[in-house]
Amino acid sequence: MQISARRVLVGTVTAALAVAGCDAQEAALAKTPARQTVAGPANAQDLKRRQMDFLNQIRRFDPQYEVIDRAIFNDRNELGIIVNRSVEMQKIPPLMRTLLTRMARQFPTQDLTILAYAPTNPPLKLGTANLDGRTGDMAYSPERK
Repeated sequence: MQISARRVLVGTVTAALAVAGCDAQEAALAKTPARQTVAGPANAQDLKRRQMDFLNQIRRFDPQYEVIDRAIFNDRNELGIIVNRSVEMQKIPPLMRTLLTRMARQFPTQDLTILAYAPTNPPLKLGTANLDGRTGDMAYSPERK
């Protein structure tokens, strides 16, 4: 059975959007203080809700963990992802661009960062993607050794 390049790309993008929803991530997020743009507990709760919504959205598109093994937000609202071993290195920049585009919808006008890691112990940083919330400019920097 032959799979078209378009189908592979759609599958990769779809799978990339499905990162979240596991109880361990929820527990970790509950322990992590959220970055706030306006002081107040209601804003922190809203940020955590939007983070969980985004993680759940991603996981819905990749329920078999074919692209992203794990994802979690840190206290600076940066998304960290551990990519599946099957993901080719040249597929990571488009994956990050897709995730940043989706994150920008969930967190409008915010500067966004995604950190990609290999599934090693400890995780090996593969690269960083940034989105300028004001201009919409995206940049990807592979990790150099």
